[in-house]
Amino acid sequence: MAKNGEGRRAHILLDAFDPGTNGVRKVQISHRRMQAVAKRGIVQASECAFIVPAILLHPEAVFEGIRWDEDEDKHEGGAGWQCYCGIPPNSYRTDGSAAPPYDDEVYLVFINSERIAYNWRWEKCDPDDPRLPKGHVERFKRRIK
Repeated sequence: MAKNGEGRRAHILLDAFDPGTNGVRKVQISHRRMQAVAKRGIVQASECAFIVPAILLHPEAVFEGIRWDEDEDKHEGGAGWQCYCGIPPNSYRTDGSAAPPYDDEVYLVFINSERIAYNWRWEKCDPDDPRLPKGHVERFKRRIK
């Protein structure tokens, strides 16, 4: 789905769990976003290449209705809509090698209403449920998976 005169290579498509059907749907990442992430280094590029697709396809939980401003989409043009979270099999070191996931952290992938992944990162987990992000009850309107 190209926008604003962008060519067909404006986005790549990733398979993602569809909480509405328990099937699979497509989520996009813009090439512009991937290029910006790659400039930050091998850790962020590896997370984009390996962790983001894994969390989108096999999330531990999916939340809908973002309540915190810092979670909103400020770059891809859609309203923040859903947050996929989980614990991936790996984290990545500064040399690009795989390492175990971080202790007491979960990985979050945010998608907007146009199904564009616009942000992803490690965050502290809930002390009562280490598979979920800290503050998830206040942070999101509802859990849909």
